[in-house]
Amino acid sequence: MKKLCLIFCFMLTTGCMRPLYETDYPVYRQYKYWESADKDWQEIDYFQVQAFRTKRGDQTALRLVPQRDGLPSTRDGYLQAAQKAAFNIMTSVCGASFVSPLPAQAPENGRTIDRFFFQYADASVGVVFSCRPGQPKGMDLVAEQQKWSLADRRWDSISGHNAFVDVLPASAEGRRQIRIRLFGGTLSDNKRLARRIIEDTCPNSNFRILSDRAGFDIVPAGRLPDVVSDENVRIYDFTCTP
Repeated sequence: MKKLCLIFCFMLTTGCMRPLYETDYPVYRQYKYWESADKDWQEIDYFQVQAFRTKRGDQTALRLVPQRDGLPSTRDGYLQAAQKAAFNIMTSVCGASFVSPLPAQAPENGRTIDRFFFQYADASVGVVFSCRPGQPKGMDLVAEQQKWSLADRRWDSISGHNAFVDVLPASAEGRRQIRIRLFGGTLSDNKRLARRIIEDTCPNSNFRILSDRAGFDIVPAGRLPDVVSDENVRIYDFTCTP
């Protein structure tokens, strides 16, 4: 009996009785949040971000709850994780159209975070948006600027030409988005660099490009951002395939 007690105590101290959210998070999520679907969750910056969607005519309201250790969290970086998740969802919903968030309005006992995002009293993050076809206008450009400001930016090069490569986190559906601004070179160079980056991103180098379109880089210039655009600024949407 004494030996069994010692074995049980050893199991406890070595982590065999760790909480379910550590040992099998998908099962924990299914058990605790059974009403949610996979598309309602984004894994971003070590947060699990749960998203609630409400349709209001041609507008969609998002409410995002960053979580850590199986519970809502306000640890450092939670606002950025919520915003990245929101832009992932908005981009997925709008497709080829531009994301057009509404100006933020503070809810009761809440606050505005910035031009588009606001926060509820329970610390969840909200945004309301619609999709605008055609060319971006005014605040659409500001939203696009904010979206890419949240991306991870790094330098790369091809054929002796440097490039900014902006990488956004993968969405719940596995959709990924990168933007390449090549300084010099040709459109062909941009596409070859994109292919190399995508092949390096996908574990087995298998992928599907969902869209390949002319993009723009945005820099502040007075009250509204100025658009820097040429054939060497491109945006690629893709998924990794088995």
